This record gives sequence, structure tokens and C-alpha cells, in this order.
Amino acid sequence: MAMEGKYTTKHGVVLEKAYLKVDEAHLKFMEEKRRWYMRYTVSVYADRTSRRNKMHPVCKEVYLMKPDLTRGDNKKNIIDMCYTDFHAQNPDYDFKDI
Repeated sequence: MAMEGKYTTKHGVVLEKAYLKVDEAHLKFMEEKRRWYMRYTVSVYADRTSRRNKMHPVCKEVYLMKPDLTRGDNKKNIIDMCYTDFHAQNPDYDFKDI
């Protein structure tokens, strides 16, 4: 699972066909908030070809989200939750899921 679309890095570099992929996701308990959080990393590649050729990402973005840890048959897997949260935190970007 990944996303493609136009992306502007925090340094102002515009990638017309950026390829974004969640590389890692970790649950973390934050003592000061007394709550579990999901910390996930999104790698941003120049395009799909650079990812396939095992090039280094242009940048990596780290996000925090409050995961739904309840049980049930209707729950998404953790990576799907990260992509959904990324879309929610970045409503200005128009990415297509691939």
C-alpha cells in the first residue's frame, strides 16, 4: 500500500509524482498524557521508479495519532489506520492510494 500525488516538502521542493509509503509504525505509551499513541513514519520518494530502484527517500515525515485499540471484526490493520490518519492530517493534499 502506498500513495501517489503532488507533494511539497517542508523545504519547498515540489514533487509532481511523489510516492509516499508508511515505513514503520510503533505504539508508544505517553506517561504525561496517560494514553497510547501510534508513531509512524512516511517516506517520501521522488516517484514510484525511485522507490523500485531502492533510492533513498527525499525526506521522511513522522506523525502521531491516537489509535483505536478496541477489538472487533470491523477493525482495519494498523497500516491502513496510518494512511487514513495521514489523509486526515493533510487534507490539502490530493493523493491516490495505490
